[in-house]
Amino acid sequence: MKSLAFIACFAVLLSSCQKGNLEETAITFESVRVVIGKESSPALRNISGILERQITQRCDAKIETNKSSKSQLNIQLSIESGPGEEGFRIEDGKAGSVRIIGGNERGVLYGIGKFLRTARYDQGGFTPGVWRGESSPNGTFRAVYLATHFMNYYEAAPIEEVRHYIEDIGLWGYNTILVHYPTWQFDGLTDPGAQEWLKRFTTVLAHAKQCGLQVGLLQVPGEGYKNASEDLRRVEVPGHRRGNFGSNLCVNKPQACKLIMELHDGLLNEFKSVGLDYFTLWPYDEGGCACEHCWPWGARGYLDISKEVTKQVRAMFPHCKIVLSTWCFENEDDNNPDGEWVGLKKSLEEDNSWVNYIMADGHDDYFPKYLLEQGIPGQLPLVNFPEISMFGMNPWGGYGTNPAPAHFQKLWDRIKHEAVGGAPYSEGIYEDVNKAIIAGFYWNPNRKAEEIVREYISFEFSPDVADDMLEVVHIFEQNHARGYNGDFGITENAVRAFHLVSNAESKLTEEVKKSWRWRIFYLRALIDKEMFERKGKLEGETLKAAFDELTKIYHAGNAHSMPIKPPQIEN
Repeated sequence: MKSLAFIACFAVLLSSCQKGNLEETAITFESVRVVIGKESSPALRNISGILERQITQRCDAKIETNKSSKSQLNIQLSIESGPGEEGFRIEDGKAGSVRIIGGNERGVLYGIGKFLRTARYDQGGFTPGVWRGESSPNGTFRAVYLATHFMNYYEAAPIEEVRHYIEDIGLWGYNTILVHYPTWQFDGLTDPGAQEWLKRFTTVLAHAKQCGLQVGLLQVPGEGYKNASEDLRRVEVPGHRRGNFGSNLCVNKPQACKLIMELHDGLLNEFKSVGLDYFTLWPYDEGGCACEHCWPWGARGYLDISKEVTKQVRAMFPHCKIVLSTWCFENEDDNNPDGEWVGLKKSLEEDNSWVNYIMADGHDDYFPKYLLEQGIPGQLPLVNFPEISMFGMNPWGGYGTNPAPAHFQKLWDRIKHEAVGGAPYSEGIYEDVNKAIIAGFYWNPNRKAEEIVREYISFEFSPDVADDMLEVVHIFEQNHARGYNGDFGITENAVRAFHLVSNAESKLTEEVKKSWRWRIFYLRALIDKEMFERKGKLEGETLKAAFDELTKIYHAGNAHSMPIKPPQIEN
């Protein structure tokens, strides 16, 4: 137990340190006590638990629960109006304590995230960072869309693991968790599969709410259940607008429209106890009908059914915000201009009161030129939908982590002057670094991806390996493309990446070396080296063991045959 004089010295030390820097002389503590201010609430208590879990899983420091005990470091959590609604302030308190103040409960969560990311966990205990100051987010809609299908990570992992992962996401500044109820998988709400899905994800979203986060659904308004009658199905849309599992309906057929209304009534009721903050309407993949009454879909049928579904949403959740997606509107690859953007603009100029945000983005490097040149329809706030999971690699994440800071910096720089947030598309945990990059953009549009990646490495691994691991990330991005059309882009620098990762591992704590985040980095380096040396051939015991470990980390043993599961090598 350190003396009171020593603890008092800590306060003087912190106040003398430069804001935002980690000093070598920072003090390491063997125990920590978290104190909640008078604004205590269930959410704030849950957020306090997140802080305690993060510290104890990363180092040997103990959490002190005895109020009469003189713990080595007090961390005080409170809510005050100063930092802004979702902002936070970190400041020194009395007698060696630190205060984390949020404008609301989420602000406290984000302040904890900043505090944890500037700390160290490899000095024999908990070494708090010395960053002091105030910060507020620029973006208002900072969501993550968790794809919940095909037995990917979010469907297959133990629910406690998913709950912890959502907490981790929140620490980076996201404020909303979105999921999709995949109607195309079920015959209706009474389908046993639907009941299992609803039980799992109402629990997951309820936990997010209990941690102060917002939640929402992303749904295709023209989609029915898989047992819908054939005569109610859509007319196939032209061009390459991605998926169609056969359950999309023609919304101008009265019976189909009736089924859609009934479907949404039932679905929304399932989330009544949770409470929905956002509802995102989706046009294509799934979605769309090209009959004479619905087409052009984005300017006619889609808007008609979206307005009707919005009425249902607002009737049950009056304060729910509506996000209107324009995914795959007038794909340039289709060479089929069909008036969707012009029709949407005209409609929203007449009445945009039912929409809160326009969501836009595209596959790979594409972003709708109409928006860049003509502005946002209805002069509504713009949010994006970055693809952080599936780009350029097949199986997605099948080789380990897939960081791409240069790629996402380029995409963000095109729209950062307009966008007020967005919702990256996530199939699992292998794109964890990319989630952090996008969160940083949403918080501060002028932050650089490389700076965010350095912060990620320092937090998750160690500041001592930041330079080398940043080089590894750049090599990973250079060697990203593979698996599509026989692509094999791994070059000799994969050998250097593995050398750097191996050297870095010798500097890490046992907790880090065992963590899944480190393992997916290490395995990516190992797999790339092996594939380079084998000229792309997926063979050998080393690769088999690496792919098997990734499959276990992702809980992908029963994943769909679509490219979610890592490559499987037979003995």
